[in-house]
Amino acid sequence: MASSESVDTTDLFEKDQTEGYRIPALLHIPNANILLAFAEKRSGLRDEDATKLYMREGTYDNPSNKFQWKEVKAIQSATKEGYRSMNPCPVYEKKTNTIFLFFIAVENHKSEQDQIDQNKNAARLYYVTSADHGQNWSEPSKDLTDDFECDWATFALGPGHGIQLSNGCLIIPANAHVKESDKQVRVHAFTFFSEDRGKTWQLGSFVSGEECGECQVAMVHEYKVSSSKCCKVSNCRRPLIYCNARSNKNGEKQYRVETFSQDGGKTFTEGKLMKRLVEPPKGCHGSVISFPSSVVLRVKNYSEVEKYHDGQGNNSQEFDIILFSHTTDTKSRNDLGIYLATYSGNSPIWTNPWVISAGKCGYSDLAFIQLPKKNPVVACLFEQGSTNEKISFCLLQIDDIIVNTIKR
Repeated sequence: MASSESVDTTDLFEKDQTEGYRIPALLHIPNANILLAFAEKRSGLRDEDATKLYMREGTYDNPSNKFQWKEVKAIQSATKEGYRSMNPCPVYEKKTNTIFLFFIAVENHKSEQDQIDQNKNAARLYYVTSADHGQNWSEPSKDLTDDFECDWATFALGPGHGIQLSNGCLIIPANAHVKESDKQVRVHAFTFFSEDRGKTWQLGSFVSGEECGECQVAMVHEYKVSSSKCCKVSNCRRPLIYCNARSNKNGEKQYRVETFSQDGGKTFTEGKLMKRLVEPPKGCHGSVISFPSSVVLRVKNYSEVEKYHDGQGNNSQEFDIILFSHTTDTKSRNDLGIYLATYSGNSPIWTNPWVISAGKCGYSDLAFIQLPKKNPVVACLFEQGSTNEKISFCLLQIDDIIVNTIKR
């Protein structure tokens, strides 16, 4: 395993004497130098102790090369009486300049296990929207749950961010527990998706193969290779969804599950274990983002990425870079790390992780940020310390990621 480096962090959500935070989600607003950080507030350590969703707004400051953060504030409209708000999952719709913040509202005092045992879903699906970068939020949407004829014990979102494909399709990662026999309940990763920029939402098919639940998705591209060179970008690139999901297996050796969708999240290939990406006992949520390699051509160590890509037997001159954040200890939720892979049609081959936060860590969310007249950077929002202790933020330079994953 790659060793840990000192990374500057800012604590965005901190526990006080009575309440703490969990479940980070991060959204970058393109062309605005704005980041929105979201979390659940909790009155205790259990999922049932969740109350409301909270956020902080960060604006990039050029002189300091840092984000300056406003105070924590509640998203008051993202609530339903008698229910707790959980699993923030934001996505940005570029054409209408609209943020959709999805969340589940779960009946108070109903735990996930209660719902599974009774085979009775107590979670409802809603979203609120903002047209002014999160300054103001709409009232909740109608309850979307009844739009989908589903016999689920319960379900949840992401958690973390959703994505918009280059063709405009919006994708929200999700998972559901389904009672398949008197004794067996299986969890399935899937997506909600919209092909009309958020006006209506549809339900994708469950991932088959390896059993998996909490997930995130990233857009990569399908590449057609002619001889040893890729055909022109305009002729060969179409959106493909890469999904990375939490395994539901228990035991000493656990690994992440990977799958792809060629049709905007309607269906996925069979889920496969990726044994380079380990899970702790009972698993943990992780985050995945991607970006075309061409957008980081100017970073100092870009040639190292090209060498790494070529060294995996790839013959495409065009490729995407995928980053994955997750705890790296096989025995407990410790040592948050960043992994790197390249993709041009073959399965991603992951580097060893760069540990950016040693010690107790948990869920995380990543964002890729392109800044004016600067090299792109990667932001990470993650649970740090013991349960509910704090949610921290850091900025990572692409060069540092390359040096600490590929070159180390």
